Amino acid sequence: MITILDTTTSDVFATIRQRSVHRSAETETVVSEMIEDVRQRGDEALLDSARRFDAPGLTKLVSEPADWAQAQVSAGTLQALERALYQVQAFHSQQLIALTQGWSPFELQPATERHAEGQPLHVLPNFEYRWEKHPLQHQGWKRSESTGAVGQRLLPLRTVGAYVPGGNASYPSSVIMNVIPAQCAGVNAVFVTTPARRDGTLHPAVMAALAMCGVARAFCVGGAAAIAGLALGTESIPRVDKVVGPGNRFVNEAKRQLWGQVGLDGYAGPSEVAVLIDTTSRAKYAAADLLTQIEHAPDNAGFLVATNRAKLDETLAEVERQVAEAPREATFRQALAGASLAILARDEAEACAIINAIAPEHLSIATRDPEATMARIHNAGCVLLGEWSPESVGDFAAGPSHTLPTSGSARFGSPVNVLDFLKVQSVIRLSREDLTDLAPTVEAFGDMEGFPAHACGSRVRFED
Repeated sequence: MITILDTTTSDVFATIRQRSVHRSAETETVVSEMIEDVRQRGDEALLDSARRFDAPGLTKLVSEPADWAQAQVSAGTLQALERALYQVQAFHSQQLIALTQGWSPFELQPATERHAEGQPLHVLPNFEYRWEKHPLQHQGWKRSESTGAVGQRLLPLRTVGAYVPGGNASYPSSVIMNVIPAQCAGVNAVFVTTPARRDGTLHPAVMAALAMCGVARAFCVGGAAAIAGLALGTESIPRVDKVVGPGNRFVNEAKRQLWGQVGLDGYAGPSEVAVLIDTTSRAKYAAADLLTQIEHAPDNAGFLVATNRAKLDETLAEVERQVAEAPREATFRQALAGASLAILARDEAEACAIINAIAPEHLSIATRDPEATMARIHNAGCVLLGEWSPESVGDFAAGPSHTLPTSGSARFGSPVNVLDFLKVQSVIRLSREDLTDLAPTVEAFGDMEGFPAHACGSRVRFED
């Protein structure tokens, strides 16, 4: 089942350091060929890919609000979608308020946010981009001292593509978790790509989520082809500024290869979870949290870190009991036997050091004082504290996005949030007197770095 390591007899940290994002030459080649096919053939390549991998009879690449209006969902489903949307919107709206507290209208005569005349955007047929003034577009901070007026403007991205996985499951939650933060940031148009079902339709719950979130349009294609379509643009899909959302190894390899042609939320690996327990933890809850995040696929990883051997054994026995009763038993067993680990630490300090080395996507802290334990944790995508904060509430309903850094990237990465959809623009405006004050410094740096034109750019202004 799961590999058990004891820090008194094993070099646990060496084992953890061996973790990495899986890459293969075969995957890289397949994705490279797919990207080039989309570059050359556009929509035709996307349709071929969608028919090959997902919906053999697909006739329509574009899915529009008129299609979503036909979705039939239960009252319970609708209520759940509405509540999740509310929670996610409230969380990210508050984040934006907290981040911009003290910012004010920027008064350095910023350029208009509308696209310049004569420079047409790559737009969809019959689709009008909404260049509405967002409150952030003229917000910023500045200081005015002897060096003139300098500051920054905070601007939302114009267009974003959200990838929503499909395949063996439907993910309306991924629509909400990736679209709503972008809208809270002020993005003008959000597009979604997601694989269609075999009959060529989208899942009703996904369509309902698309409609409720106000998505501009959706496209029935998945995998590397979808990322290429969003990054490069086709006859139907606009080229977007950034792509976010989780996916399989082909999706993530496409992100890696297309980095620089489009902004990206990160290069993700399989889903993972760590559960930290001590003698006070309830084995049933800890086991459920461990299994929640490895339910998706057999390459997912679970890490159970304990400070007590008896509690570790009790929890593993509970894991076995829950797995034996689960509909997805085979998936669980493959995930547990693969990259998953059960680790016995000497004490809480060592347990937290192990967690920081793993840098898990999800972390459940089920200790006597969860908040005190969290003070030792620096690396984790989402932290769930105490016995009443199950892993699943973070996936679906609490508010923060469930698109999180994986494969140890929580050491430097963050969950998808409003900052993913904002950019900072520096602004400088000096008077003659200001430049007079700074010119000697500018000219000195031009000389010391061997760039005389840099020095001249300042000096020439005083030669008339």
